[in-house]
Amino acid sequence: MTDLFTIRDAREADMGLVNSYANAAGMDRMPSVERIRVAVNEDDVVVGFCRLQDDVNGIAYVNPIVTYEPWRGYGVGRALIEDAHALAGELRLISRGTSEGFYRKLGFVEMPWEDVDLEAAEEDCDNCPYRAECHPVPMRRE
Repeated sequence: MTDLFTIRDAREADMGLVNSYANAAGMDRMPSVERIRVAVNEDDVVVGFCRLQDDVNGIAYVNPIVTYEPWRGYGVGRALIEDAHALAGELRLISRGTSEGFYRKLGFVEMPWEDVDLEAAEEDCDNCPYRAECHPVPMRRE
């Protein structure tokens, strides 16, 4: 961690900011605090979050990870991924847009679409009208 933020389990009181950040990133509301870890500043205000969801084999999917825009570049996303990896072991996710390079720097590698549990990843990339723009790439880190 850094002196700028710490990571802890999400609480109900955090969900307003968590859902606000998710909404700003074009995502749906998080269904609950379950399996959400938050990065908080020295005032205990959420500056980023990561939610894990397990597939039928117990492999954790990052879905989603969001850093509040003013906090990007301070290591929040990296710390949340490292925290998730320490908690869950193998991580999988679908990289979108320009995030592939970020995940590669953190040790993620591309994996075949056949290895993706689309329910756990909450993805329907085949039917998405924005697939060409989004450039989804399934990735894993063991």
